[in-house]
Amino acid sequence: MAARPAWFTAVTFVFVLSMIAALYWLTFGQQADPCAAPQSDISGAVLADDEDAQDALVNRAIVVRANCANRKD
Repeated sequence: MAARPAWFTAVTFVFVLSMIAALYWLTFGQQADPCAAPQSDISGAVLADDEDAQDALVNRAIVVRANCANRKD
């Protein structure tokens, strides 16, 4: 196995660091505000295929709506 030149090792190191930074930036962005569109939770509950999933989504919509109402007060 031949030794790699120093510039190749440096370029590989910078590339790996930039990929890690890009993945961090893409995955840890701002969280969406659940109070911005409360209708989407209700729509998801209506469109759910499974009855258990529908019940769970309805419960989540109720909790989110209550939290948003308390936050606005």
